[in-house]
Amino acid sequence: MRVIRWAGIEPSVKTKGRDKSVSVYGFHSLRHSFASHCAELGVPLAVVQSILGDDSKILAKYYTHIGHEAQQDAIDKLSGTVGMLSAEDRINRALAFIDTREKSSDLLKIKEILTTRDHVVKFD
Repeated sequence: MRVIRWAGIEPSVKTKGRDKSVSVYGFHSLRHSFASHCAELGVPLAVVQSILGDDSKILAKYYTHIGHEAQQDAIDKLSGTVGMLSAEDRINRALAFIDTREKSSDLLKIKEILTTRDHVVKFD
């Protein structure tokens, strides 16, 4: 509890209608955070288990939370974008290429197509 207080975190709060304070943070909070950070960094569950000395089923179910980056990584893998440029990145590369060239009417039309999002471009 000294560590939690030293970090400036109030471990418990007074609650109306209760004689005792309600615990908000404690040693368990540090344990939970450690396990969650390990999961986010890809530390194998067996390694976390050996450090925390806990059953891996309990660790996986209660101590780990997957963050935004891990979720996005899974979505990218499922959608086939890992190792490839996204559509937006490909458009930006094409626009950068166009900007380095002499502007023909065709290149200007392609640039308009790539940068127009709200309406349909009419072709001549």
